[in-house]
Amino acid sequence: MGTITFTGIEGQILESSPHGNYLIVRLSDRIIICGTFSNQFNWDESSDASSGFESFITYIGVRSLRETTKYTSFVTENGGYFHKNETSPRRSKRIENFPLELKVRGLTPQIVAHLVLATL
Repeated sequence: MGTITFTGIEGQILESSPHGNYLIVRLSDRIIICGTFSNQFNWDESSDASSGFESFITYIGVRSLRETTKYTSFVTENGGYFHKNETSPRRSKRIENFPLELKVRGLTPQIVAHLVLATL
């Protein structure tokens, strides 16, 4: 479908919303973001100049509950958070090669880039 640069990382566009307001972008096998150009969903503002996203949500693929603890700690130590109903991993909807995923809010583009590079 194409590519887009997010904080210096070239990502593969997997899906675009019908109205073009958001894109689903694979940054690595484990990390996918859903970025919005207008933030009509009122997500935390964390813009990225290279992609044009005003805000985004990060999805992290995990293989087990044990692995979840590692990423949950990383997220909270770096200013991210989980909505009250999203603190546990869910069956993967966005990340194909992982059975579970975490839906993370509040990370900065720089922290996501660090996470992508650390998980390659």
